[in-house]
Amino acid sequence: MPAKNLMAERRRRKKLNDRLYMLRSVVPSISKMDRASILGDTIDYLKEILQRINDLHTKLESTPSSSSGLTPTPQTLPCRVKEELCPSSSSLSSPKGEQARIEVKLREGKAVNIHMFCGRRPGLLLSTMRALDDLGLDVQQAVISCFNGFALDVFRAEQCQEGHEVFPEQIKAVLLDTAGYSGLL
Repeated sequence: MPAKNLMAERRRRKKLNDRLYMLRSVVPSISKMDRASILGDTIDYLKEILQRINDLHTKLESTPSSSSGLTPTPQTLPCRVKEELCPSSSSLSSPKGEQARIEVKLREGKAVNIHMFCGRRPGLLLSTMRALDDLGLDVQQAVISCFNGFALDVFRAEQCQEGHEVFPEQIKAVLLDTAGYSGLL
């Protein structure tokens, strides 16, 4: 085996091992440290999370809406989801003069990229995803962070309604309104 191929194989194995270590650090219930166990436990964990999401979705659909909207109660959410959707009241305070930043870019075909940053508030993630869905955007790849504010980066969303084109200004206006900054456009 030539040295070039040997080095490429070493880099590939190192990258694979690094990713497995990252996966091991994220999944809470890894039973053994071998590759097959890490992947198997990760699959089981993802199935558990999907079941929780389905249970929450069913619970939201069966619960009549109250004056606070469809935001689920903290008692019904798993710990990590609870912090994202319903942060504690101490984390809701934001500095004076806080501004929301939203960038929307159209890409080839019907693809859309969105970058949104604003202050956190309860239910913002849920209302934002619903707003994008109501606009006919199918979010395919996104990263969401609630550290030091609310950040949403949609790397790929497709306009899925035929004959109905959504413009960047329209998306931005809806997201600003959803975040409570309707007068900033």
